[in-house]
Amino acid sequence: MVPESMSTPAETRVRLKDGSYAVLTLADVAVAALRVPEDEKYDVLAVVGGKNVPALVLVRNALRGRDPWNTNVAEMALHVLGFSILVRRRFDNVTGEPVRLTREQINNSSI
Repeated sequence: MVPESMSTPAETRVRLKDGSYAVLTLADVAVAALRVPEDEKYDVLAVVGGKNVPALVLVRNALRGRDPWNTNVAEMALHVLGFSILVRRRFDNVTGEPVRLTREQINNSSI
């Protein structure tokens, strides 16, 4: 038997765009995953039931249309609930080096 401290939680808190918090449950994510199609154009995907679904869209649907604060919040909540996360890495076409955003670029980016 797995110790309780090592088991996957059934729910977690998610910060929303309006600054409030909502509870995201494993069951809500599972149901939302049935309605969210695979979409490879997103940079952060969650693996749910063998499908690669956009993490942000999945969490938004699981929260019944309420928007998580940002993609990272959605990603971390899904990770806490035990889902695998896939993140696309961008490379510079000229140098072939991974793209590194400045803090200003990150702060000014939108979801």
